[in-house]
Amino acid sequence: MNKLLMPSDGTLERVLLDAMLYSENGVTFLDLVGTGITEENIDQIAQNLRTGMFIAENDNELRADA
Repeated sequence: MNKLLMPSDGTLERVLLDAMLYSENGVTFLDLVGTGITEENIDQIAQNLRTGMFIAENDNELRADA
């Protein structure tokens, strides 16, 4: 089993994570315009990533889900 949880494709958490992972110069809010990530929800999305509270690609492999 893969120990790392990766947000599922298409989720806002995945959009933000991909933007951060594949950017050479960092990410600004302007890089996220049009993705569904807004000023109102960006804090919650970042918190979801920090705490692992998102739909993961391998959710079916977990023994228990929060």
